[in-house]
Amino acid sequence: MDARVPQPQLISRRGLIGAAALTAAALAAGCTVPGAEEAASEAEARELAVGITRPRALDPFEVEGTAAEAVASLLFEPLVRYDYAAGELVGAAAWRFEVSDDALTCTFHLREQTFHTGEPVTAADFKRSWERLIDPRSAAVQALGASPNAYRLALVQGYAELAAGDAVELSGVACPDDATLIVTLTEPYAEFAHILAHPSLAAVPASADADLAAFGSSPQGAGPFAMEGSWGENSTAIRLARYEGYAAVDDALPSVRFVLYPSVASAYQEFLTGTLDVAACPVDELEGAMARYGVAADGLTASAGQRLVESARLAVSYLALNTTAAPLDDLAVRRALSLAIDREGLASRVYRDMHLPASGVVPPRVEGYREGAWPYALNDPRQAETLLDGVLPRDEEGLRGETLSLIFAGRGGHDNAMDEIAAAWEDLGFTCDLEELEEQDFRERVRTGNFQVARLDAVSDRPTAESFLFPLFHSRSAGGGNVTGFASEEVDNLLNLARAVTGDSERMSALEQADELVAADAPVIPLTYPLQVIAAGEAADGLIIDPQGYLNVEGMTAGEE
Repeated sequence: MDARVPQPQLISRRGLIGAAALTAAALAAGCTVPGAEEAASEAEARELAVGITRPRALDPFEVEGTAAEAVASLLFEPLVRYDYAAGELVGAAAWRFEVSDDALTCTFHLREQTFHTGEPVTAADFKRSWERLIDPRSAAVQALGASPNAYRLALVQGYAELAAGDAVELSGVACPDDATLIVTLTEPYAEFAHILAHPSLAAVPASADADLAAFGSSPQGAGPFAMEGSWGENSTAIRLARYEGYAAVDDALPSVRFVLYPSVASAYQEFLTGTLDVAACPVDELEGAMARYGVAADGLTASAGQRLVESARLAVSYLALNTTAAPLDDLAVRRALSLAIDREGLASRVYRDMHLPASGVVPPRVEGYREGAWPYALNDPRQAETLLDGVLPRDEEGLRGETLSLIFAGRGGHDNAMDEIAAAWEDLGFTCDLEELEEQDFRERVRTGNFQVARLDAVSDRPTAESFLFPLFHSRSAGGGNVTGFASEEVDNLLNLARAVTGDSERMSALEQADELVAADAPVIPLTYPLQVIAAGEAADGLIIDPQGYLNVEGMTAGEE
């Protein structure tokens, strides 16, 4: 498999095209144009103001969470990026990459670029940057502890040895020259390159570890924007300026200012005053925002009359069923419980349209999503009754003689949803016990299998069906994401095949077959797909906001207001 993007030319921003054209005409005529200098000055000064909650860190070593990743995605340049508009993985720091036929090796060809420090970016910089995440002797690990992002490289040869301190380098990463990076895996994984789109796996300069505190307050990457000044716990904003050494479009937006707020609600209130150009929309404001701004037709791009960018996140909320415990070890019971749930009602009444009803575990923005994929993710109480009557007939009191225990983590705002689910199951004749737990206790109960039904979320950092199906249902994921006791040799084989083949059609066919087999067995009950809803003002027209919250400002220009 060979993925290419045109190798970009290094072009510096030229300011406002219209003003420049007027100025040139005036010079030719030997006169000046009133307002031309002011127009050009306004274009130079223009910046996009974005409201976010305060990130914990911006160093790729520590970066995690929507706000931090939104900033980091502009500061740092990973090898690849996912283009949601085109629906494909494209080159970024690498202008071209190939996956070997055995899906064990990925080769990346780097374009010429420099860090914001002015140093050239080489293949060795990527290798060193990845090793600092993993090596317990690295300055970053020594000072900050284990990186939350190191696991992303777990399939690279030499990862285990380096993480254990038994090696001094990541043996599966080779740099035959400055512009070539070869990554060898411990097992076939055709979609491994998707992992490398995360900003935590971008290259950082060697100086990052020389002074971690300085780098953390003023991180220098190789992305389209560079940090101006520094930031810290007392900062009210993070300002990024267009990096002139980056391959940029003409008349590019010159700067982005991320304004820091304690909550989404407070940022949105500032947006309403016109102080901000972009802010996430709270649930309480959704109805008014939809009427006021209009919803982006493609779910990605802010434009006139469509300034509310609403898209399904790379996530699904679901119920995990302990299939090793009665009565959930009965297929008919699992299917009936799923059919009893009104997902449309949950999405509208409980989550107030900030969720979509789920029809499977693969969300809409993910490659391989199929509408209506799971036949038992429908609301059909009559069919549920019929299924249960065959295995657990009602007694004289209308009960089925079974109690279902439902656990969920508190502080997540899901108590009303769990109440509705319990009520639906009680209508079927079950007795339901709801238990709201502290996060740590909840995770321990799920990890040890000490539950019947647990409300969970599956979240991915890449839009691939495999990234949902493998963690939830492969037998190798038992004790990790697979908490239901589900195990199927046929599903395992299909998921292994999907990882091993480089042909898109064969891979998607294997994933679809695996999804259908899991759907029929119903070890989990899909509930909803959480939405990301972001409001954008007139000054943000042309801004693309992807389902991960990353901002693509290349569709905007310095001269448009």
